[in-house]
Amino acid sequence: MNTYLNKNDQYFYLFMTTAVLLILAIPVGFANIYLGYFHNESPCTLCWFERIGMVIIGVLGMFILRYGPQIKYIVCVFLFASYGIYMGIRHTSSWWQRDVGIGLGDKLVGAHTYTWAVVVYWCVVVVMGLSLLFIRKKSSMMQDLANEKIEPKPLSFYSKVVFTISFIVVCSNAFQALIINGIPPFTGKSNPDRLTFDMSIMTKTWTTEVWSRLAKFNLLGKNVPESVFIKDLNEPKNLIFERDSSKGAFEINKSIISLNHNYEITIPELSQFQSINAIAYNKNSDEFALITNEMAVAYTKDFNKSSSFVLFDKTNGNDMKYIVGATFVGDKLIIGAFNKTFSGTQKVSKEVKIDPMLEWQAFKQTSGSIMPAFFSHKEGWYEPSRKYILTIRAKQNYVHSYTNDGDFLYLITVPNQFSPKLILSYASTKDYLLSGESVLGVDKNLKLKKDRNINDYYIVATDVVGDKMLALSLRYSTMLVIDYKNAKIIDAYTINGLENPKSMAVKNDIIYILDRTNDHKDIIKTYKNPL
Repeated sequence: MNTYLNKNDQYFYLFMTTAVLLILAIPVGFANIYLGYFHNESPCTLCWFERIGMVIIGVLGMFILRYGPQIKYIVCVFLFASYGIYMGIRHTSSWWQRDVGIGLGDKLVGAHTYTWAVVVYWCVVVVMGLSLLFIRKKSSMMQDLANEKIEPKPLSFYSKVVFTISFIVVCSNAFQALIINGIPPFTGKSNPDRLTFDMSIMTKTWTTEVWSRLAKFNLLGKNVPESVFIKDLNEPKNLIFERDSSKGAFEINKSIISLNHNYEITIPELSQFQSINAIAYNKNSDEFALITNEMAVAYTKDFNKSSSFVLFDKTNGNDMKYIVGATFVGDKLIIGAFNKTFSGTQKVSKEVKIDPMLEWQAFKQTSGSIMPAFFSHKEGWYEPSRKYILTIRAKQNYVHSYTNDGDFLYLITVPNQFSPKLILSYASTKDYLLSGESVLGVDKNLKLKKDRNINDYYIVATDVVGDKMLALSLRYSTMLVIDYKNAKIIDAYTINGLENPKSMAVKNDIIYILDRTNDHKDIIKTYKNPL
C-alpha cells in the first residue's frame, strides 16, 4: 500500500475532509438536529430528496478520503450534485413567485432552508472542481486515477473525527425519517407534522402518496395548465370547443346581427406573416391596427394598405410567444401576449426626432414616425422595455384578450384544468401595476341553467363600449355583456358565422371581428353593435 503523501496530496485530503464536514455537519446536521429535535420541524418529501442527495455526496466524499479520488466516485459526486440542483430548483421555484417572505418552515440567514439546497449543491460542484486542481501529474492521486486496483488510504485524526460525526448525522437522519415517514413502503409527506416521539400520533399520518405521484411524473411539475388556443398556431390537444350557443350555461333568445360585410386583409407588409392575431381601433385617428404573432404592426383604414408599419424585434426581451390582443390607450397601442406581458407603439409626427438607437433596438423594420410605447432613460441613451402584470387570483391562468376604458387595462382569463374560473384583472394605465381582480359572476337578472356555471366560456376577444364590456366566447359562440365595474355578466347573445375568432374592435355601431377561417385565412367580419 502506498502510504506516502506529499504536501499537495495532504492539502487535497484536508480540503476534501473539510468539504465532507461542511456538507454533512452544517446543512444536513443543522436541519436534522437543530430544526428537527429542537424546533420539531419535519422535512417534506422534496426536503428528504434534497437531504438524501447531500448524504450520498457526503458518503462519496468519505470513500474518496479512504480510497483516493477514483473516477467513479468523482463522476457520482457530479451526478448527484446535478440531481440536487434540479430538486432544489424544483422545490424553490414553487415559492419564488410568491410575495416576499412567504415560504415553508424556518429560515437560515434570511432564506428558507429548502432554498439552500441550490446553494449547497452548487458549492459541491465548485468544491469538487477546485479539488481536482490538486491532482498533479506526479502525485499519488494521479496513480489512483489510473490504477484499477483500489487501495485504502491512511486517515488522519481530523478525518476520523469527521467520519464519526458524519456517521452520527446519517444515522440520526435515518432515525428521524422512520419516525416521521414510517417504515417502507410508507413515504414522505408534502405537508409533514411536527416531530414527536409519540408514535401513536406519528403513525396516523404515515402515507404512500409519493408512489402514485412518481407514476405520473412530470419534469415541469403537476400544475402546468394547457396553453391558449389559436387556430393553426397553437392548438392544445385537450381543448374541445362546442360551438352551439344553446349548449351553453344561458338560455339565449337573441342574436348579434351580422352585417354580411367581410374584409379580406390585403396589406402587402403583412402578407409575409402566417398569422394575424389581433385588431384594435383608435377613435382619435379613425384608424385600425393589425398585429401578427411575429409582432408586425400595420396601421390601416381599409385593410388594403397601411399608413405606417413596424416589425418588432420580438426575440430580445420579455417572452411574448403568443400575441392574443391589442387595444389603444389614447394614441398608445398596447400589444398583449397570452402571459400578461405586453409591449406597444405610438405614432408621432414627422417633426419628432426618434432616437436612432432606440428605434434600432425596438424594431427590425419601420416606416418611420413610430416609436416604442415603453422605454426607459439610461445614462445618455434609451432602452425599449416591455411591461407585465403580476396577478394573484389569475396566477395560474393565461389570457386571450386586452381592452381598456382609459383608466384601467382589463384582462379576462381563459379557464384551465387547475383554475377553471373566469377572472377579471385590471391594472392602472398610469403605471400598469395590478389594481384589482374579481371572479366574474352573473347578475341576478340573468338566469343560469340548472346545475350550470360560466367556467367553460372561453373568452378570446373583448372591447369596452361605454360602461359595458363585450366579451366574445369561442366556446358556445356567445357574446357576453359584462358590467365590468362590478364584474357581473348582465346579458348574452348568440353570434353566428364565426369559425375561429381571435380578436375584435368596436367602431361606433360596428363590431370588427378578426376570424381565422378553416381554410387558413385571416379575415375581418362585421356585426352590429348591440349596445
